[in-house]
Amino acid sequence: MTNNPQRQQDEIAAALRASRELGPEYDEAVAASLVERVDDTIEERVKHHVARQMGANEGRRGLPANNVRMVLSLVCLGISIPTTAIAAGMAGAAGIFLVWAGLIAFYLISVTGLRR
Repeated sequence: MTNNPQRQQDEIAAALRASRELGPEYDEAVAASLVERVDDTIEERVKHHVARQMGANEGRRGLPANNVRMVLSLVCLGISIPTTAIAAGMAGAAGIFLVWAGLIAFYLISVTGLRR
């Protein structure tokens, strides 16, 4: 069966005419042929639909949502305040530099990991 509805209707009508002409002993064979055509049409449509959905998902893949970035930013900001104070008290300016370098690295690695 094809995607053209008129063509499908014609094929069904032809199968019914053939069934009438051949007689009741061929009804099962005609019905099986018709079912096979319908199954093939359904399978074709499902494959087309799945392929279209997979293509749509490929376009969305690798783009993290803005709210995830916002949450990561807030986490980094929330962690940065106490860790900066602790590092400044224990190691001075070098500690502050290390804390902020680590927080920036954490954020960049997290955002890059979300894009995969």
